Amino acid sequence: MRTVRWCITLCAVVVCASATGQDKKDNKLPDAVLKALEKPGELEVYSLDGEAKEGGDWHKWRVLGKTTVKADDAKKAAAALKKGVEEGESGARCFIPRHGIRVVHDKKTYDFVICFECRWVYVFTDANDKPHLFMISESPQKPLNAILTAAKVPLAKPEKPEKPEK
Repeated sequence: MRTVRWCITLCAVVVCASATGQDKKDNKLPDAVLKALEKPGELEVYSLDGEAKEGGDWHKWRVLGKTTVKADDAKKAAAALKKGVEEGESGARCFIPRHGIRVVHDKKTYDFVICFECRWVYVFTDANDKPHLFMISESPQKPLNAILTAAKVPLAKPEKPEKPEK
């Protein structure tokens, strides 16, 4: 039975990765984005209502609230984001973003729209309507939630809990 579950899981991962055209080796942030994350002076962390599709005020998603973080907190959030992309291995197709980050560096704006449920992050540069897609792990979710909670920003309702195995 374990072998069957393992095979099904492996097939699902392969199908998801091949369907999106994204591969772990291709899952690297561009140099300009990395530079922006290495010296973030300050950044904004957003709480998004991923359930409200289209018509929102930030890359078509409704903003529940946001906060600006500076200095060490900005560095910690940026490091968590970089680490999450480095760890990203597979993504599903739902895209229900509940988090966002905006970094401004060298007069360019980088917006990260993040869905930890399906493990995808869309990176928009300036007014570019076509985002770059990257896989992300769930590891940045906890520190981002901590930043939002400390600033009294409401969090989106969490993704649906998984059904317990019978």
